[in-house]
Amino acid sequence: MNKKDKMILVLLAVGILLFCAVQFLLLPEIQRKEEAYALNQTDALTHDIASIEDYRFPYVGNASNVGGLFEHLPLSNVGKSYEIDSENCILTVNYHDTVSHIGEEKVQRDLIYNSAAAMAAIDNLAGITYHFDDNSYSFDRKDMEDLFGSPLSELLSPERWSDELQSQLSSQDFCRQFYP
Repeated sequence: MNKKDKMILVLLAVGILLFCAVQFLLLPEIQRKEEAYALNQTDALTHDIASIEDYRFPYVGNASNVGGLFEHLPLSNVGKSYEIDSENCILTVNYHDTVSHIGEEKVQRDLIYNSAAAMAAIDNLAGITYHFDDNSYSFDRKDMEDLFGSPLSELLSPERWSDELQSQLSSQDFCRQFYP
């Protein structure tokens, strides 16, 4: 075997080793991280608010923007449809599931989060109503801003969002303020 053939065999062996490392070590690790991130995105306590940055918009009337926004917020795994009242700047989200099936505490926490996120991302969104098969909830921008003490759009930096909203959501007392 000459030097050229030996070099080809060495390169082939290195190529096979690299292929195996990528296929059996690197790709499964990337997939595991993506699955963990996707799971974290379905809960208000672990959601990454930076994921909605592309859906900031001045007007609620953009249906594709609204749909994209809610597909990047908690409860995105629950089937839903939207009704947009552009004249009054009100959004209705109709979930095709029950609160009792999802869990009341999770739903209430996620709806506070989703409402604050949607109102922070969509400048003229005045209110949101969520309909489930067994319950309904409504949120008003003015009430939300009064509770947070500032315009919601100012909360959208990840640090401020985490400190002023997300970290508060684990407190039942905090959440009860939104559900009279």
